[in-house]
Amino acid sequence: MITIKDIIKWSKPHPISTHGGGEGRQSRFGNKNIEFSIVGGQPGLYGDFKKNFEVAIFDLQSGNFVTKFFYPEADDDVIPYMSASDVETLVNSVIKRDDLTVER
Repeated sequence: MITIKDIIKWSKPHPISTHGGGEGRQSRFGNKNIEFSIVGGQPGLYGDFKKNFEVAIFDLQSGNFVTKFFYPEADDDVIPYMSASDVETLVNSVIKRDDLTVER
C-alpha cells in the first residue's frame, strides 16, 4: 500500500518554490500509463502537503488530464484540498505498488 508518508518522502521542492523561495512540495509517480502529481505547502498551491493536498492525474501517452476518469466527483482537472486519507484511497485504487515508478 502507498501511504501519505511515502508520498511525502518522495517529494521534491515544487518548481514554484525554487524560484520564489517557498516551501511548496511535489510528488510525481505512477505506472506505465498514468502519473499522479500531488502538490501543496505554499500559496498558489492547494493544500498544506501535510493534511491536505492538490491532486492531478495525467495520461502519460497523451499528456492530458484524466483526473475525472478516476475521480468523477472532481469539479475540475485538479482536486484541491484532498485529505490525506482520501489521497491514499485514490492512489491505491489506481496504482498497485508493484507497478509503481517514482520520479527522482
